Amino acid sequence: MSTKRKNYAEKCIDIHDIESSLDLVMNESKGSPVAVMKDGNPVFYCVPADTYAAILEAVEASEMRELNERVYQLGLELLGDEDRWTLWMKKPSLALNGQSPAYFGAFRTAISV
Repeated sequence: MSTKRKNYAEKCIDIHDIESSLDLVMNESKGSPVAVMKDGNPVFYCVPADTYAAILEAVEASEMRELNERVYQLGLELLGDEDRWTLWMKKPSLALNGQSPAYFGAFRTAISV
């Protein structure tokens, strides 16, 4: 027995009716998502192209925030404190005591903290 999934759309269409009714249902939805149902469960959602693009942009922005936070945490871990991290962001060679970033990456323990 399968578990019933939550439907996140106001409009629904049965998977067997897609070919004959999808255009009509999408027009009636006025830009809202349409759930495609099979055996009473949503199997996928149809959304307008602009909505899909906005979703992708939001996901990308979220991933960038997570990446920026991870870079920040690694910077603190490698450099030891906020002041050195800030200096690294402004002038990497000063924060690394004149060493190149490649040297820094290869020899983390060589940096005095």
